[in-house]
Amino acid sequence: MATITFKEPTLNGAADIVKYSNRDCYYLRVKREGKRYTMTSLKTQDLDVARKNSIDSYLEIMKDPPKRRTNKLSFIKACEDYLEHKHQQAHRKQITAGSASSYEQRIYQRIIPFAKFVGVNLVSDIKEDCFSSYRDYFLDVKTKGKWNSSATGLSPSTINSDICTLKELLKFLVKKKLLDFNNIGEIPRARDRTNYREESNPAFFPAEWRKMCDVLYQFDQNIKDLGKYHHQSDEEVKWKRRWFINYIRFMYQSGTRPHECTKIRLGDCRLTELKDDDGKLKKYGFVHIRPDTKRGKRDLVMNGNTLQKVQYHLKKGIKMRNEQIKESNKKIKEEYASRDVQWLKRRYADLDVDDRQIPLMEDANHDDLLMMNPFLKGDRRRMMYHSEHIRKWWNQILEQCDFNERYTLYSLRSTHITFNLLQKRPIKMIADNCGTSQAEIERTYQRVNNILNMKDLGFFKSTNLAMDDELIIEPLLKPE
Repeated sequence: MATITFKEPTLNGAADIVKYSNRDCYYLRVKREGKRYTMTSLKTQDLDVARKNSIDSYLEIMKDPPKRRTNKLSFIKACEDYLEHKHQQAHRKQITAGSASSYEQRIYQRIIPFAKFVGVNLVSDIKEDCFSSYRDYFLDVKTKGKWNSSATGLSPSTINSDICTLKELLKFLVKKKLLDFNNIGEIPRARDRTNYREESNPAFFPAEWRKMCDVLYQFDQNIKDLGKYHHQSDEEVKWKRRWFINYIRFMYQSGTRPHECTKIRLGDCRLTELKDDDGKLKKYGFVHIRPDTKRGKRDLVMNGNTLQKVQYHLKKGIKMRNEQIKESNKKIKEEYASRDVQWLKRRYADLDVDDRQIPLMEDANHDDLLMMNPFLKGDRRRMMYHSEHIRKWWNQILEQCDFNERYTLYSLRSTHITFNLLQKRPIKMIADNCGTSQAEIERTYQRVNNILNMKDLGFFKSTNLAMDDELIIEPLLKPE
């Protein structure tokens, strides 16, 4: 590596005349933006001549803008810089930690892989039409979950959220002068944001909801397929299916988003009783939604009976699981005493190798998940079911109902909001409780307003027809 053997400031500090150890001639080194320099040979070994040539060389250099280093900057590194910016915003409370995490998920899971697919490895590879096919690609892409639940295409909401993040990333690069604004082309959205939400996650209406509930409440009784669960007792299968029923009831009663529900802990919940207008005591539940969620922290109010049932069911499950553990430990001590530890570990994922016993589960504490499944073993002990497992059960319920609509787990939140609107509760009250805006509710639940105003919209109060209108209509009323 060449070292500078001579350095002399010139042009009021705007540049330096330098000489390198491996070169004979003097060079002019001009300071540019940031820590960058532009260098050119002064084509002389004489210092006095170099000083004279420095002015003309400087003027020639300043005619051209500094060369950007985008040809050396990888797209992945640019994404990392952008995400670092987002995490700094989260640290300054400008966005939530959950939002920063969502940005990271979108970029690493979809945006970077798509960039590689279209040949964008460096920032300099970004051209006007590079990302124009993003929507079509992810509308057609094949997805497959852990439970073999294959599907075609991502939801419009997911794609549009990705596109928003992608556009913001490109603007970030422009602001940092790493990308020319003209290289940002049009990236079509999957669907107009004012239309897709309710279509993607439609709400149940009362008749459909009753039909779904009739099937749901039989879910813990219909265990004719118990043969598939030969290693589980009837009571364990019933507990797990009752867990699912409680999960659906909780989602509907609370109006929480699916990812919010997965983060709720017992310490976030409390119960209280208040008298209604008739003087009767009613149970209310208060649930704290944590700050690392989509819309940040909030406190919501829900039906206290549903919340209490979930808590009681968890305690019952831990008690049942400990009874199972005691039976297993007895078998390990008596029947499997001669077996080696590795064999036991393969058979019992929760085995304490040192004691050759499975430790009992402690009672649920404030830090435990509200929706914890105590029957999960190994590393997932004290966690809840995987989302794919929940979705599989949900689809089983919907198949029995044979609906035309494509209901999702998010539809439970839509139903919560819709039913509150049908009961004519103030939109602001609903929005605050659900962690959304009034504008969002008014935009995505517009059809509910038509139902509320059905009597006014369905019939005209008067029929003041003109004579011409009567002549047109009258023949239609007469038999041929």
